[in-house]
Amino acid sequence: MKYLKLTLLSMCIATCYYMLTIAAIGIAAAGKIFWWLEWKDNFHFYHIAQNFIGIGLAALIPAFLVHSYEPNKKWLTICVVILASILYHGNINYMPLDPNGFIRFFDSTIVYGDIGSYGVALEIVLLPMLWLLVFKCITRR
Repeated sequence: MKYLKLTLLSMCIATCYYMLTIAAIGIAAAGKIFWWLEWKDNFHFYHIAQNFIGIGLAALIPAFLVHSYEPNKKWLTICVVILASILYHGNINYMPLDPNGFIRFFDSTIVYGDIGSYGVALEIVLLPMLWLLVFKCITRR
């Protein structure tokens, strides 16, 4: 029963994380995070920085929820959240739980993607883990 609860909690958090990252990527694509700054020299760096801030804020919520509600199995839970989010990202135009979503995600970001898609893929995978480490360090003190 514990693992069923962990799986259901992870899938709910992953759905929210997926929606938040899609919104963050859309806001960064519209150029609305650093609206006061006109960066004309290196647009790719500017876009990656916008995605980093947007996805970083989106990753804060699932990391906090996992840290709060599953403190004993937080690493397993965050891994399930990240994998489910990758599955949802890969299945944007397909059925939500199609297992080929993993392949589609890595094909569209790593194999056929540019530097921006590499950054987005790494941010989606690594930033929730980074926030979980930050929460772990904060609670130790």
